[in-house]
Amino acid sequence: MKSFNQNSSISFAQFADKLPFGIIVFQSPTSNYSLDSKLVYTNPLARTLLKFSTYNEKTLTVEEFLPNLHREGFLSKILSDLSEKKISQIYLNADLLLNQKSENHKLFSVLTQELSESHFYFLIEDVTEATFAEKTFRENEFRLNHVLKTMINGVVVTNLEGQITYANESAANILSLSIDKLQNKYFASKDWHQIREDGSSLPKEELPLAEALGKQKTVYNFEHGIISEGEKVKWLSINAAPLYDEQGKLEGATASFLDITELKNTEHRIQSKNRKLKGVLDAIERSAIVSVTDTKGIIQRVNQKFIQISGYSESELIGSDHRKLNSKFHPREFWEKMWNDILSGLPWEGVIRNQSKQGNFFWLQTFIHPLYDSKDTIESFLSIRFNITEEVEALENTNRMLHFTGIQNSKLQNFAYIVSHNIRQHSSNFTSLIDLLEDSPTEEERKNIVKMLHASSEKLNETITHLNDIISINQMLNKPVEVCSIEEEIQKTLNILKGSIESRNIELSLDIEEHLELKIIPAYLESILLNLVSNAIKYVRLKNGAFIKISARKIHGQVQLVVEDNGLGINLEKHGSKIFGMFKTFHKNEDARGIGLFITKSQVEVLGGSISVESTEGIGSTFTVSLPVNPNQVVPF
Repeated sequence: MKSFNQNSSISFAQFADKLPFGIIVFQSPTSNYSLDSKLVYTNPLARTLLKFSTYNEKTLTVEEFLPNLHREGFLSKILSDLSEKKISQIYLNADLLLNQKSENHKLFSVLTQELSESHFYFLIEDVTEATFAEKTFRENEFRLNHVLKTMINGVVVTNLEGQITYANESAANILSLSIDKLQNKYFASKDWHQIREDGSSLPKEELPLAEALGKQKTVYNFEHGIISEGEKVKWLSINAAPLYDEQGKLEGATASFLDITELKNTEHRIQSKNRKLKGVLDAIERSAIVSVTDTKGIIQRVNQKFIQISGYSESELIGSDHRKLNSKFHPREFWEKMWNDILSGLPWEGVIRNQSKQGNFFWLQTFIHPLYDSKDTIESFLSIRFNITEEVEALENTNRMLHFTGIQNSKLQNFAYIVSHNIRQHSSNFTSLIDLLEDSPTEEERKNIVKMLHASSEKLNETITHLNDIISINQMLNKPVEVCSIEEEIQKTLNILKGSIESRNIELSLDIEEHLELKIIPAYLESILLNLVSNAIKYVRLKNGAFIKISARKIHGQVQLVVEDNGLGINLEKHGSKIFGMFKTFHKNEDARGIGLFITKSQVEVLGGSISVESTEGIGSTFTVSLPVNPNQVVPF
C-alpha cells in the first residue's frame, strides 16, 4: 500500500473495527520509521486490551504511547526491522505492554508490520490461555516422556490389532529387544513363548493385553513367564488396561510390566528353604521338648512332648512360667546368669533338672535362643530341650560306684593292715606262748603263760569285733532308708548319753532348724551322732565350763550337722592326715580304741556325704558333717 488517504483510512477503520484482535496504526514523518511516529488509529479491541477509554488532546508518538517498550529497547528493534521491510513479532506480559502496573498475568502477542510507505501498525492479541494450554501440554508431555524413559517398569501401547505402537526403554530391556525392533511387533507374537508358573503354555486369549482389547477389562498383577529365543525364562508381573479416544471409542490398550525373575527365583529359594526348615522343625517337634516364652518368661507355646514330660495340661502351662517345673536343685546364681545371657542376645546352653507335676525329677539338655522382631528387638525366647535323664542317672550311678569302690578299696587296705599286722601279731604271740608253755618247767610259769594266752585271746577277739563293725557298714547298706527328724534323733542321742553329760557338768547348746528332716538309714544317723557326741564327752578337759554345741541346718541341698566342744582338741599339724584312720588315738584315754571316727567317716562317705574337722590342741574341736537331703541321688541304695 503506497499511500493511506482519508478514504482508505475510513475503509481500513471499518474493517479493523470488526477484527478479533487489537489494531494500532502510526504515521511516520519520514520514510524511515522513527520514535516520533504519530498515533492515528486504534480499534475498539485495542482500546479495551490497553485500557484506553479516550484520546489525549495531543496526538501521542509511538515512544509516548509505548514507553515501557522504548525503555526496554524493544521499540527501537521493532522500528529497525520495519525499516528493513521485516515483520516483527514478540510476546510481552501485561506489565511491559501497558503503561501502568498490572496485577494480572496476561501474555500478549505483538506483531508489527508496514501498512504503507508512511504508516505501520501493531497487531495485539491476548494469547494467555492459548499459550498456557500449549505450555501445560508441552510440560506434561515432557514429564510423561521423562517418566516413561526413567521408570523401571516396561510400558507398551498397542493398537486394536495388538500391534505395539509405543515402547519405552525398560520394555525393550526386559524383552531383550531394541525399541525399533519392539515397535510394530504384536504382543502375541510367536517369537515369545508365554508360560504359566507350572511351565505349561499360556493361551493367547488369557494374556493381559488380550483381556484389555477383547473384553475391555483392566487386569492387575498378572504373573507369567516369557521365553525369547536363546533366552532363559523371564517372569513378568503385568497390569493392562484398554485405551479410549475422546469419543469413548476403544483405540488400543496399554500394559506396564515389571521383571520379577529375581524375585521369583528368591521366592522359590525361600520356599525350598522353608520346606527344609519345616522338615527340621517337624523333626524337632517329634523328638524335642519345645516351648516359647516372652521376655518375662511367660510361656506362650508348648509342644506335645513338653506336655507329656511335665505332666501338666497345655492350659496349665500357657500363661505361667517355668518356675512351675523348678526342682529347687539349681542355686539362684545359676538362673541369674542364664537370664543375663539370653536378655543380652546370647544363646544359652546348659543342663537343667526339672520336676513334673507328679513329683518326678527329670534332666533336660537345654538350648535357649532369642527371637527378634522387625526392629531387631528381642520379643521372645525359643527353648529346645532333650530328655537326658537316663544318661544323667547312668553317669551318677557310675560316679556312685566309683565313690563306693574307693571307699571299699580303703576298707580293703584297712582289712589288709589288720590281717597283716594285728592278726599276724596275735598269731605270732600265740605261737610263742605255746612254745613257752611246752618248755615251762614249773607250774607257776605255766599259770603265767595261760594268763598271757587269755589276754592275747581277748585282744584277738577285740580285733575281730572291730572287723565285724566295719563289715556291718556294708551290711547296713541293704537296709531301707527312712525320713528322720534331725531334732528327734539328736534328742535320742542326748538321752542315751545323759548320765555322762551330767556327771561331767557339760553345758549343752542346741541350734536346730525347725522341721528339718533327712532321708537316711536311721541306724547310720544314730551311729554318727553317738560317735561324735560321745567323743566330745570323752575328751572333756574342764571340770567346770565345759560345753558341747550342736547345730543343724539345710544348706544347698545338704543337711549340715556341727558338733563343737571345748575339750582337749587335736594337734592337726601332727595328726591331721590320720585323724580318721583305723586304730588311731591321740590321747591317753584307757577306753580309746581308734575305731569310732573311722567308722563314722565310712558311714558318712557311703551316704554320699563328707566330714571335716577344725581343732586346736588345748582349746577344742569342731566336727562338721554334710549329708545329702536325698541320698538316692548320690548313693546306691
